Order: sequence, then structure tokens, then C-alpha cells
Amino acid sequence: MNRLLNEILSSVWLIDNERSAYYASLVHTLFNGGSVNQGDLSIERAKARSYVLAGGGPDQSFGLRDESIPAGSMAVIPIRSEIMKYDQECGPRGTMSIMDEIDAVNKNPNISGILLLIDSPGGQVSATDLLAEKIRTSPKPVVSYIEGLCASAALWIAAGSDKIFASSDLDRIGSIGVMLAFADLKPYYEKLGVKFHEFTATLSTDKNKEFKDVLSGNYDGYRTEVLDKINEKFIAHIKQCRPAVSEDALSGKMFFAQDAIAAGLLDEIGSFQSALAYTANLSMQYSQVQSKHNDNMKFSSKWNTLMGFFGFSTDQADAEEMTVERIGQLDQEMSNLKSKNEQLEANIQKEACAKQQALDSLAAEKLSHDATRKAFEDLKAEDAGGETTASKVKDMITGDNPAPAVYGHDKLAEKFLGK
Repeated sequence: MNRLLNEILSSVWLIDNERSAYYASLVHTLFNGGSVNQGDLSIERAKARSYVLAGGGPDQSFGLRDESIPAGSMAVIPIRSEIMKYDQECGPRGTMSIMDEIDAVNKNPNISGILLLIDSPGGQVSATDLLAEKIRTSPKPVVSYIEGLCASAALWIAAGSDKIFASSDLDRIGSIGVMLAFADLKPYYEKLGVKFHEFTATLSTDKNKEFKDVLSGNYDGYRTEVLDKINEKFIAHIKQCRPAVSEDALSGKMFFAQDAIAAGLLDEIGSFQSALAYTANLSMQYSQVQSKHNDNMKFSSKWNTLMGFFGFSTDQADAEEMTVERIGQLDQEMSNLKSKNEQLEANIQKEACAKQQALDSLAAEKLSHDATRKAFEDLKAEDAGGETTASKVKDMITGDNPAPAVYGHDKLAEKFLGK
């Protein structure tokens, strides 16, 4: 089956009623063997291509993933025609692709903001809430610029922007609501001789019950169990992002731009250049805040290190208020520590000098000791060279049991002692 036809017949839609009527005729064309002009879809794809404006100006543009994108640039992301979850063949990009582009922008440090160009009647429910939330929570500023129509799913997406511009008093905004429209083709095919058979497993008593009720003309179950729940989430998102929205705007009405401002759905009517300038200003503020945040992160790290030096834990350092008085106290403590450090360095230098003197004195004593030892060894060697052995009778010492004199000094000693 044609993919577009499949989406039309099987999806719940957030779409303006005027465009849904067009889809009814499209379904009729496709069922009768007609085709969609692929050339027209190629034009739609070209119109929906995202790009980057260098430095916030319209003079030079780059591809979204161009590596040479200058710092401070802005991404321009069109959301035109019917919104579908996946890319259409030769047609507009789906919400999944747009989400990937927003992620790429937020990861690129050279892109500071996003401008959405919107001209859409709405589209599929599936993934619309995901794209809308990604825009609402984008760390970089997002501005929406309406170029004709912003209805239903398109408004769900745009609501999370930092500001919404319209290009003209005749731009239309609104259609907050959910719808299901379908054609029961069974009678048509039965006339052609087609016989339908449908049955479920024994325990599958609720299988396709809601849709069967719809086919039989009972819409309440599908309305409360499906459409109402989607609509509740849609309205909750609008109220969260646009707190000033009037209750009158939540019933599905469409408004011209001036009335949309009064209803809280739109902020301003202006030119593309004014929306571009506003986005550039937000982008510049974002860059300044980001730079300040980075500086604060660096200072916070240094502050924690400093407080840790004084014995504070990380939690205590984070909780410690950096007042003028506290900074003065830290200055005094640092001054005291500096004085103590200087005194310690002087003492260390003094001890080092004393140690060197002691080492020098010890070295001198060692030299003196070595000289004394050498002199002693020389005397000992000289004395040993003068020793003799007594072998003559006249050298014998007389007396009781005289022992032979062996060395000359023994003989002198005996003589000295009178022996």
C-alpha cells in the first residue's frame, strides 16, 4: 500500500479540518488508481531543508552539519506541510528527523540558537509530543516564526518556543484538539464482490473493540479512551508553555494573528528579520550565560579546592557562603599562613647551615683521624723493623729459671728492672 495512504487511513491526527478534507479527496484519488505528483513532493522536501545562518545574519548559510560553521551561528529548521513521524518519500521530513537535527544543534558549540519556520496544518499524533518536549527543554533558545498556518500538531510543537512570531495579520493559529476521520470502505468493496471475514482468538474478547464500536456508529468508547487522553496531554502542554492561554482557545478554534495574541497563543506579529534579530539576541545572551557558567564552574572548582585546603569537606565547601567578610577572613588566614611559612623557611635555612657546618667539622675530624692513624701505622712498621732475636750467650738473662731473651726490647726491659 502507498505509505502516505497507509498513514492517512491508520493514524489519529492533530490537524486542521480544512486540510483533512483535502486528505479525503486524496484518498479517493489513490483508491481510483491516481497518484501524487512526486515533483510537487520534491519541492516540499526542498522547502523543508534545514540550514544555518552564519553569525546570526542572512548573508551566508551552511548545511546543518557543515564543519566550517562559524561561532555564534543560528539554525533555521522549517516545519512545513503535514507533520508525520517519518520522512516521506521525496516529501517533508518527519518529526524523528527534526528531533535528530535539534540534537545536532544542541551538541554543536558553534550554533547558539534555533529559529523554526512553521507553515503547517498539523499532522500525526505519533511523536508530535516528543518533538514538542524536545523544543521545550532545549538548552539553546528556540523561536518560532509562523508563515501562514500553525494548527493543531504544529501549535503543539511551537508552544514550547521562547517566543512565537506571526508574519501577517492573516496568519491563522489554533485548532487545539484531536480528531479521527475515516471512511468505511467495506460497503464499497462488498459491491465489488469482496467478502470480509474477521474473527479473534477465544480470549481476545476486547480485540479491536473500540474500532468495531466506531464502525457500528458508537464513538464514545474511542473518544474517551483514545482521543480524550491525547487531548488532555495536548492541552496540558499548551497550558504549561503558554500560561496566559484563554480557555476559549482550548476548544479547537482557529484564530487570526491579532486574536491569537489576545487568546495567549501568539506573542507578536513581525517580519522574518525581526524574528531573526530576536533569535540572534537570545543566542547572544545564551552564549554569554554559557561563558559565565563555564567561568563559574572553573571558579567553583578553585573555591572547593581552596576550602578543602582549610579542612572543609566538599559538601561544606558548596554550602559555605562566599561573602565579603568570609573572603576577608580567608585573606587574613592566608596572610598568617604566609608569615608562618616564611618563619619555617628561615628556620629550615638555619638548620641547613648548622647541618652543613657539622658535616664540614666531621669531615675535618675524619681527615685528622686518618692522618693520626697513618702516623701510628708508620711508627708501628718502623718499630717492627727494629726488632731482633737474641742468640748469644751474653744476651741471656741470669737468674732463677732464666728464659732466653728473644727480642732486644725484652733485654732492655729486664735490664731496666734489674733482672
